[in-house]
Amino acid sequence: MSLSSSSSTSLAPLLLAATLTAGCGETFADAKQHNEMASGETGGVVTMDDADAGEDEDRPPGFYTSTHGTGADGSSDALPSAGTSAGTSAGEPTTDAGDADDDAPPEVFQPEVQGSNAPDPITAAGPVTLSVFALDDNAIVRVDFFVNDTLAATVTDDHYGHYTHTLEIDHQDDAGDFEFRAVAVDSAGQSTSSGAIAWTVELPESGSSLFYAPNEPHPGEHIFWEDVAVGPNGEFFVVGFRVEDGVTTLLAERRGPGGSLIDDSWIAPTKDRFGVAVTFMGSTPVVVARDIDGSSWIARRLVNGAPLYQHIQDDVEWRDVAATDELVYVVGNTGMLANVGTASARTWAMTPQLNPYWVRTENAGGDKNVARAVTVADGRVFAVGQVSYENDQSEYGAAWAYATDDGAPLWSREFPTETENIHDVAVLPDGLRTAGSWDVDDGQRMLVRHLEVDDGSGVPINALEQTMAVEIAYAIAASSHGEYVVAGAGCTLGECFAQRRRYAGNSKQWQADVDGLKSPITRYVAAEALPYGYVALLGQHEVNYGNGDQGSSWLSVLHP
Repeated sequence: MSLSSSSSTSLAPLLLAATLTAGCGETFADAKQHNEMASGETGGVVTMDDADAGEDEDRPPGFYTSTHGTGADGSSDALPSAGTSAGTSAGEPTTDAGDADDDAPPEVFQPEVQGSNAPDPITAAGPVTLSVFALDDNAIVRVDFFVNDTLAATVTDDHYGHYTHTLEIDHQDDAGDFEFRAVAVDSAGQSTSSGAIAWTVELPESGSSLFYAPNEPHPGEHIFWEDVAVGPNGEFFVVGFRVEDGVTTLLAERRGPGGSLIDDSWIAPTKDRFGVAVTFMGSTPVVVARDIDGSSWIARRLVNGAPLYQHIQDDVEWRDVAATDELVYVVGNTGMLANVGTASARTWAMTPQLNPYWVRTENAGGDKNVARAVTVADGRVFAVGQVSYENDQSEYGAAWAYATDDGAPLWSREFPTETENIHDVAVLPDGLRTAGSWDVDDGQRMLVRHLEVDDGSGVPINALEQTMAVEIAYAIAASSHGEYVVAGAGCTLGECFAQRRRYAGNSKQWQADVDGLKSPITRYVAAEALPYGYVALLGQHEVNYGNGDQGSSWLSVLHP
């Protein structure tokens, strides 16, 4: 089981929000003086980060499989011997008075889940807040939170007698029926249990859409979104381009956590420029675009579009961007791939002010090299793309790794499958995953690779998917628990449909096709990992309705 717990969690705006109605009045203010021993939250909560690495499990243990720890007074977290029955109804606490003569046992009341003693079913991944009030005539030492009679956490920090703990739902395995109750222990060792609150987690099927937000072009207009990033407050920032009457214009849209349009020109539309990538550096979006004249443009903006920094570079084609708190990384190629002559794959690092910091060029292995995607993890920059040889028209997938701080080359790989092109890359605990395709006589075939990187070599472990159907993978995004979503297109009889697949480790969990949007060009082109296992996908769709060609795009978010 994968339900995990934490003492505090940022509420992801896509997900359910925990609303607490504490109702703290003078009574609780007066009682504050009795709780001076409060010093924080402890307890035996095993999360994804501290699960026992020696256990060979499909998933880390959840909160109801780990009950070890000690209370604030050094006592065991085990359930007190009396007054802890889960069968007690809400509002009817039970107590264990111990041997104290004049010291009254704790008072425990108002246990709640999501701010209610009769909570609605929880239907989205995210934080779930458990809370209770506990008071004592001397001092509360700790409050133990139990879920299904298993210790979830020991809490010693309160706000005027109000104790809370947050659990995190991040996988379908967390669905089910649960009970919450709390046991307060005072300085004399006396304990009182609250009544039990029943609550249910009912998550939709994995891969179902949380929402679907299309744009609305008119006949003859093409609107193609190319990339998406999610801001700290859960808003979506989408970049792409519009083509109308032969004129190409940059598009930059800001959308709410539910996909609704907030601003479709937070960066002013620019003629002969098309957006290709977007990411966040802290709280500020970084946008990359290419100009028709053969130059590329990068800008760092405020979320309202106000400019901070920008940089323009001639004779390059930038294709993707990633960022840390220290540097921005851009990949692409020198020259233009469509022109006669050579082109070199290149990775640039830039300062937060978008000044060039270091650059690495890959000439070896091909006449036309291109880096199509980049990601950063653990002090390393990973770029993927393609190398090609004009003398025999062969093309091979390629990957490169550099140190983030100075760009020192770590390793490079050229893969043996002819006509391979790698479009995207994601980092998972057991190595890299790449998504792309390879060409054969009657069309393209999807190709997903698993690369080992811990030994510093980038050696391929295996090709996870090398399909025989006409399919192509354009995007990949890592999810929680070692899962990831691969998105692209599948085609048959001249019509294509957007396609998505979820993998766990090296095993495919499911595959889904968007059959309602078939056309010669229908595909997912970008994927973005979100909190709690959600994944955002961008798609493109092009049709002819009889009034001229029309191109549209859509944004959707998949349940874990």
